[in-house]
Amino acid sequence: MISESLIVEEGVSAGDRWVTVDASSIRDALAELKKDGFTLLVFLTCVDHLADSSRQWPARYEVVYELRNLEKPEQIRVRTFIEGDPPHIDSVHDLFPPANWEERETYDMFGIVFNDHPDLSRILMPDDWVGHPLRRDYPVGGEVVEFSEEHETWQTPPEKA
Repeated sequence: MISESLIVEEGVSAGDRWVTVDASSIRDALAELKKDGFTLLVFLTCVDHLADSSRQWPARYEVVYELRNLEKPEQIRVRTFIEGDPPHIDSVHDLFPPANWEERETYDMFGIVFNDHPDLSRILMPDDWVGHPLRRDYPVGGEVVEFSEEHETWQTPPEKA
């Protein structure tokens, strides 16, 4: 498993084991887990804790990696916290090839910059899109529905839908 020196916090939630590591150690922690049989990256995502006052968070962004061991019925969630504008973390696309696409998605939706990623570009939003839609400070509402015949007058849904 992960060296104790890399673990900041650990626990079990709803039967799933999780560990928190420092962002500067994320590659080392994931490489150790891969050597221990956790060869499948199930998902990589981010949580923006900007407006979450349910507890004190170490940083605004939580980057989450879910790994699975295909030889044993085990999985582990590895998380780390980062700050910055834009926030940066090392890419793991060379350790887990599917991370290439998931890092691009996380960049596109949250603005997380993955250092040394081979093609960190938008994957879901148009190339000229401004901002990152899943950030908690992203403005919502007021979007014109351009595919509607009445898009110039429709600013809200019609009364009789």
